[in-house]
Amino acid sequence: MLWCNLIAFGQQEVFNRTINLKLGYSWEQFTLQNLIKEINDTSLSKFEMVSQTPTISYTHEYTLNPVISLAGNVGFQYMNVFYKNQHFGSPYFWISIAPKITLFSRERFEYYMKLHLGGSFWRHDLNSLSDYLRKFFPERANFFTGITLGGFNYFFKPKWGLNLELSVFSPQMVEFGLTYRFYKGKLPDIQGNEQAKTNL
Repeated sequence: MLWCNLIAFGQQEVFNRTINLKLGYSWEQFTLQNLIKEINDTSLSKFEMVSQTPTISYTHEYTLNPVISLAGNVGFQYMNVFYKNQHFGSPYFWISIAPKITLFSRERFEYYMKLHLGGSFWRHDLNSLSDYLRKFFPERANFFTGITLGGFNYFFKPKWGLNLELSVFSPQMVEFGLTYRFYKGKLPDIQGNEQAKTNL
């Protein structure tokens, strides 16, 4: 019941939709690099991280009320890994939904936290590994739950802003990019006049 009231309140007061385009450094890259280092220190068969790109992600967010939002996210990262001089992988992509709570908000600045629920999908050749090594690497499809502990928006224009997110247990470990606000509906006039202000 409370959730329905919050949604109804949000629909009456604020209609807001934003997108984020970000580049970053992933939790998976951090984990994989450490795993490769540990294996290479104890094995004659070496892994090599030949190249990697930053994470590239897109987020579409709907604001339900001034505090609660719901976002969908897709992202990709390419990591070119070789094992025994043979291509192993490991590009991967992810998709998730992320309920968001805004803890502090002003006209130009916003601080929030998110819960990420989603799946990650890897392209790597687990069949080329021994049974012992295979258990250290993620399966081709995995479920993850992550948390954005620090999410920040700074709007240098009414519609355009900069975004920074710091997360744990999520593909998006550190990300930085642009935020764009499409529309910010009608808000009641402070003086209580019948005419409402519209922020575009």
